[in-house]
Amino acid sequence: MKNSLLQFAAICCILIIPSCNNSDDEAGDFAILSVKEAIDSKRDVLLSEFASSVEYIPLETKDSSLIANLTRPVLIDGIFYIMDNKGVDIKRFGRDGKFLGYIGRSGRAKGEFLSASPFNFFIDKEKRHPHIFNNGKLIEYDREGNFVKEIFSPDLKNRNVHLFKMVKFANHYFTHVIEQTSGKSYLIIVDSTGTPLNPIPDFEKPVSYVIPENSDAPVVFRTTSPAHIYYYNNVMRVVNPDCDTIFTFDNSLKKSVSYVIDYGSYKKAESNINDNRQSGIYTTTSFTTETKNAIFFTMRIGENIMRSEFGQRFRAVYDKRSGKFTLLQKRHNSDAMINDIDGGAPFWPINLSPEGEMVMTMTAIEFISAAEKSSSAEMKRVASFITEESNPVMIVARTAN
Repeated sequence: MKNSLLQFAAICCILIIPSCNNSDDEAGDFAILSVKEAIDSKRDVLLSEFASSVEYIPLETKDSSLIANLTRPVLIDGIFYIMDNKGVDIKRFGRDGKFLGYIGRSGRAKGEFLSASPFNFFIDKEKRHPHIFNNGKLIEYDREGNFVKEIFSPDLKNRNVHLFKMVKFANHYFTHVIEQTSGKSYLIIVDSTGTPLNPIPDFEKPVSYVIPENSDAPVVFRTTSPAHIYYYNNVMRVVNPDCDTIFTFDNSLKKSVSYVIDYGSYKKAESNINDNRQSGIYTTTSFTTETKNAIFFTMRIGENIMRSEFGQRFRAVYDKRSGKFTLLQKRHNSDAMINDIDGGAPFWPINLSPEGEMVMTMTAIEFISAAEKSSSAEMKRVASFITEESNPVMIVARTAN
């Protein structure tokens, strides 16, 4: 039944010319990304296909700015926001790598947070204010890190309900609610007071990907895994936990489907029967990154599909311009894009700035080792004045037009 629906959707997509390959993603039109096509077209992907330049920015190293374990930095308006998952702080660094200070502080009082995670941190596009969701509240700070206000998540009065994240969009907040009892999770939209605009729905996720234009219902997921919510241009994207659908919400909260991933026979089983890890493919939702011309995915592929690569990560890219979905060829245990711009280290974006800058990080010891093997004069120059104990290096690639 599902394959029939996907075939029907594909026919509809062809009829809506040229929406399937249109990077503007008009409401109601969506593209289908075939996993089989990605596997069959596995190849080397060049950084120059999606970027025009690359630079290396070492973060300043001093006692107050030391980073133990960097995960996913956020770059916006020339400021790097760093969440150190070995600590409980949010650091700010300038575009030149200089340490600028902290955002908020750890604690249980008003304006304080218990832990800082890159998956619960975002920047409000309107004011450019940083937000952190922790301990049931969303805390807003100004650009200098001073407390502005906080909004509490809705009281769902259910011990088995966990609120994973809140993300501000215009005057509303997208809240991902996980209900352990039912094994489902929900995307609930609340207003500026924290009041849900819709109650938690009691319907199942539709079997069809066609959503009526006047639909304003929240999205229901069939898993308790986290959804990925991120800004893209002037809309909000939501990647469902199964990572088979990317939804779009506009400023009026109108919901549409933009992308559908067709796993076909490679779809991971919903139970552990027949060892689904060996027999299926799944995408790590939270590591989805989207630019004007591409969407970057991180995937796990089972042993029965690629026996020599069991348990290893694979990466895939969907080129919006050509409509091609491609799995990256692994080279020397690396599946990042080959840096043909300056001969530097292979590159893979883990975040994107509103200014169109893709960001990747390397520890100092990794950077020094990579610089020795590379043909990049700039990498070698930067490596010459850092040590293995230095803070990480930010690698920034500006997206191509």
